[in-house]
Amino acid sequence: MQLKKRFMHCRWQLIVFLLVGISLHSKAQVDSLSDDEKRDSIQKVAASQQFNNELKRSNHPGLSDTSSVLTLVHLDGVKKAPFISVQQYLKGRAAGLYVNEESGEPGADQFMFIRGLNMPVFNKQDLIAQQPAIFVNGVPLVQENALTYNIQRYDFNRIGSGTNFLSTIDVNNIEKVEVLKTPSDLAVLGPMATNGAIWITTKSAQSGFRKINVDSYFGVLQRPSVYSINSQYENEFRERYYQKYATLDQIQNRPLYVANTLDPNFYGPSDWTDVYYKAKPVHYIGVGLLGGMERANFMFNISKTKDHSFDATALNRYNIVFGINMLPAKWLTITGNVNATRIDRDRNRSLRDRFAETRFVPDLANPLAPNADAYKSFLKKYTGSVDDNINNSFFGSFGARAKFNDLELNTRLAVDYEESLRDVFYGKALMDNNNFGSVYTGFNQRFTVMNNIKYNLPLNNTDHRIRLEAGQNYISDFVKYDYVVAYNTPNDFIKIKETYLSDGMFLNRNDIFGYPFTDKSKANLSSLYGRIGYSFQKLLDLDFVGRYDGYSNFSAYSRWLFTPVASARFNVHELLKSSTLSRLVLKGSWGQFGNLLADNRFKIGPQYRVDLGYSDEPTLGSYAGLAGISQPYSFGWVNEYYNWPFSVRTNIGTEIGLYQDRIVLGLDYYNNKNKNLLVPTSMPAESGFSYKYVQGMTVQNSGLDLTFNAEVVKNSNNFSWNLFGNFSWNKNKLVQLPYGLTSMVYGNKKIEVGKPVDAYWVYENKGIINTENDIPRGKLNLSGGYDPLTFSGLINFSPGDALWADNNNDGTIDDNDKVLKGNALPVYTGGLGSSFAYKRFTLDFQLYMAFGQKLLNRLSSAKLDFVNNENSRDISYIKEITFWQKTFDYNDYPLYNPWSSTTPYRVDQDLFLENAGYLKLRSLTLGYDVSKLPVLKTAQFNRALFYVTASNLFTLTSFSGGDPEQVDYMGYYNGRSLPIPKSLIFGLKLNF
Repeated sequence: MQLKKRFMHCRWQLIVFLLVGISLHSKAQVDSLSDDEKRDSIQKVAASQQFNNELKRSNHPGLSDTSSVLTLVHLDGVKKAPFISVQQYLKGRAAGLYVNEESGEPGADQFMFIRGLNMPVFNKQDLIAQQPAIFVNGVPLVQENALTYNIQRYDFNRIGSGTNFLSTIDVNNIEKVEVLKTPSDLAVLGPMATNGAIWITTKSAQSGFRKINVDSYFGVLQRPSVYSINSQYENEFRERYYQKYATLDQIQNRPLYVANTLDPNFYGPSDWTDVYYKAKPVHYIGVGLLGGMERANFMFNISKTKDHSFDATALNRYNIVFGINMLPAKWLTITGNVNATRIDRDRNRSLRDRFAETRFVPDLANPLAPNADAYKSFLKKYTGSVDDNINNSFFGSFGARAKFNDLELNTRLAVDYEESLRDVFYGKALMDNNNFGSVYTGFNQRFTVMNNIKYNLPLNNTDHRIRLEAGQNYISDFVKYDYVVAYNTPNDFIKIKETYLSDGMFLNRNDIFGYPFTDKSKANLSSLYGRIGYSFQKLLDLDFVGRYDGYSNFSAYSRWLFTPVASARFNVHELLKSSTLSRLVLKGSWGQFGNLLADNRFKIGPQYRVDLGYSDEPTLGSYAGLAGISQPYSFGWVNEYYNWPFSVRTNIGTEIGLYQDRIVLGLDYYNNKNKNLLVPTSMPAESGFSYKYVQGMTVQNSGLDLTFNAEVVKNSNNFSWNLFGNFSWNKNKLVQLPYGLTSMVYGNKKIEVGKPVDAYWVYENKGIINTENDIPRGKLNLSGGYDPLTFSGLINFSPGDALWADNNNDGTIDDNDKVLKGNALPVYTGGLGSSFAYKRFTLDFQLYMAFGQKLLNRLSSAKLDFVNNENSRDISYIKEITFWQKTFDYNDYPLYNPWSSTTPYRVDQDLFLENAGYLKLRSLTLGYDVSKLPVLKTAQFNRALFYVTASNLFTLTSFSGGDPEQVDYMGYYNGRSLPIPKSLIFGLKLNF
């Protein structure tokens, strides 16, 4: 395996060197051109750039009230930072967009939300369903699918490689990115973009003499500052509880790793951080070529990225991009582009993640020792193990454009294929003298056909213009996976299940327990749309779009949906003709959009599923290995008929430009209502079903988006300063539930009409019960007096218990006393970026903020509730090596009795609800263009930028437990994620 990796590394280095050699040879050819030839080539470049800009405008989906000045994302700073995913490229750089980066592990999943939550998040499927669509050169990439979560008991990670699909796009191949969110932006895109869209345009081919660019950086990660502890600290922490509350039997039954003070592994040096947080280098190298004739030109780029993080995690990305433009006739343009990527990922060695994969939870009482030598000894048990994670990605499109004066015809064919592979084997040393193997092969593929016709109606009066457009789209998705898990091979050298044929029957040679899983899903979307636009001079623009969409994942009764969109733009500055006020725009748009359901079970109606397995692992097959099916009791009852959920969106805004648009300010107010949503409602217990899926839920999002761009100083004495930023305010609330319900509970989450759908459902903590007299009165008894307050009507409160509010005054504390508090998603988000340039020096920085959200600190709750956690077989309480770090001051919490049956340190109380707001300096870059230095003068570089970038330098927050950004999708902070690392890189960008 190591030999293979070295070969891959050397092969890519050889390719890069060959390309650089070809590039230098091409550069020598360019230098030999005459002045007339160079002048002609420059004219061809200008013509090619004009053609490319016209082509991009033709492909852009926005209607008349869209201004790319305000949707455009500034990427200059991003291209000088070691970020590897689209989510990281966009974080803090677009109004209305919030990015959740839970883990610093390279290639881990990250999630985006445009203008808030469209529905409550009960599970990972709901989270995936709210992700924005990603378009590359006008083609929608295949969306992530939640199919595998149906066979997972835990949803910490997806089965398979678990790699972020949006890590396949190299930022150095991107020319520009826009975040589309208004009805006007999304009208032509339809239900694919109901959650908003990220519109990516890659670098374009262009004619003229060849352009060559070389991008490279090298850097290292900085170890985080960690206060490591050992059992001495743990003993002192627990001693307070033992002295005040413990019985003699409880004192004598202390865990061995705390009680045995002579054990050097637990009471010796806590230097595990030297192994776990060992820093490794990161690097990138990429080479690109642009060139060709005016009738045929190309773009080519090849790159290799190496990203590391702690716990020996790593990601290797190999990327090739090719694009071509051809003009076989003056009226005909043919374009094509291909992006091919391979990602090899080394994942973490988290115990929780491994046990979730193996479905094996051992005795959790004793943690790993904090001693470095002991931890190294444990890591040696991974010798012989296999954990290969590979992603192969290919997406490309072929398009043709015919232009005849006012008539334009466009057609495009696109394919997107995303493959995920994982091969796992854990030996007996890691599995309590058992072993485990699994193989996963899965893919998501999308086939797209897009056609449209545009016509500008010729009018005698040039003050009036009418635009007509009609289009047809067809998108076909196919998702499939095959997954096998197996246990108990004869030894660690035999890693596969072997079968043989005996008397016409297939038998298992070594009694290996194997469980196969396979599933697939298909969905087709067919769309027709028409658009009419009217313009009066440069003063007024009006547009109307009508769509008719059919989706195969709805029942045949309601497969088609008609949705309209209207927009208007009034350019007030055309009336004022002010030298100072260069732009004053009033704009608005309104529209309806259908919501797609990725799960095809809702078109089938009542159904069966494999739900007859073990109580702890219902997906591991039925008893005695016999096949069987049942009603989907655990999933919920599905009706025979569901129609389209849909969204009604309104946006009103203004744009203000000063001094020839050197300062541009945009302000938008939006109000979005997502209607007819599916929600799992409770059913009578005698039915056997946990839930019934019913339509009729409405969720509203409203807010403000502010964007500004300012050229504060423009080329004054070789000095320029650009400032850009954004700010957003968003609030969501539940407007309606089916059957006239005012609230409902699903799992440990509750939603209530009029309240945010991401609120936490918690008990209100009122302090501690110190004496019997502090126990509030409970229910009225038969003698006319009041019994003491109870918990759940069964458990009496005692001194040392937590005191919670009896909000319904029924004399007992239970779920009916919980209240909804806080928001999991931030109310306020924003970013501020700046770019200074003085002579050949540049300085860039970006700040990112999120405020108004809360987190539930499960990490502190778990450590304080040590009595229950150590006797539990719950995978959530597994102690990682990171258990041995100080994450909070235990003196900040009341001294409750941890042996109490009321569980006073339970996580679902506002004692652990903390402010999660933060301000981060994401990147700081200092650059110097060395192209004019005498030593490089003969090379005649257009640019030779040497730069230094520091990333994730600091975080300002009131949360003392760690990084408040690293919460899971439900808003819980568990402290298990790898930290988002600080890094320092040195880079070079050459253009010639």
